[in-house]
Amino acid sequence: MIKMLGTIANGGKAVNPRLVKSIIDSKTGEEKEIAVEQGEQVISRENANKVLNMMQSVVDEGTGKNARVEGYNIGGKTGTSEDGVNTGKRIASFVGVADTSNPELVMIVILYNPTGEGGHQGGGVAAPVAGKILAEVLPYLEITKNNEEIKETVKMPNVTGITFKEAKQKLKDAGIETNSSFEADTIITNQLPKEGINIESGTNVILYGE
Repeated sequence: MIKMLGTIANGGKAVNPRLVKSIIDSKTGEEKEIAVEQGEQVISRENANKVLNMMQSVVDEGTGKNARVEGYNIGGKTGTSEDGVNTGKRIASFVGVADTSNPELVMIVILYNPTGEGGHQGGGVAAPVAGKILAEVLPYLEITKNNEEIKETVKMPNVTGITFKEAKQKLKDAGIETNSSFEADTIITNQLPKEGINIESGTNVILYGE
């Protein structure tokens, strides 16, 4: 199931799942990465994208809506089945892809004979679990939200040892602002953040002078 889902997310090219990313020798500390096996194009990219779009509609407006995560395009498919014949036990499932605009994550949630407020259907019990997991994992993987502006980062320059007037101009040239206020000829003795730290363009920094 995961291999099939990964193939769809990968534009129709099969990629074998792997459990181990790398092996570290306990004696030497040498790390050996396990290469990703490049699979064949088993379905066309066009058809893979069509399936992704259909999966997104399941989450946006169908049975998988409980897996929605604000700011991300989640694709999914819910499932409900019986465990054998006349056992009375159900299996609820949800398979998902995130973000469908640029897939980086596939997942599957399977609940055996679930009970509780959500009932026993995939959309009622498995999809909410998937949504909670994705809400934690996507930011952790630093996957940008669709409605989130990507801001340019700059390195904080060293502005100590020069006058406030010179420091302010140097910060302005770097796309950095400061709310600190001193006389033009005040010597800057310290700064936060320190030199070399990456910060977002337009950030207000703190200067100290004497």
